[in-house]
Amino acid sequence: MTNMVWKCEQWFGGQMQEAQMFLSEEQARAFAKKLSGVAPDLMFKIEPMPIQHVWN
Repeated sequence: MTNMVWKCEQWFGGQMQEAQMFLSEEQARAFAKKLSGVAPDLMFKIEPMPIQHVWN
């Protein structure tokens, strides 16, 4: 089991719309790639975070 998860945030118009958690960076990037092009102003922020910040 990994100690990190990858958070992918969707930003639109300067506001965060949704955040998804993934077990690998590749999964997060594949998700962002699938949604790219949906809206021209849709931005993605992908970052690692310790799993302890998500689950106790």
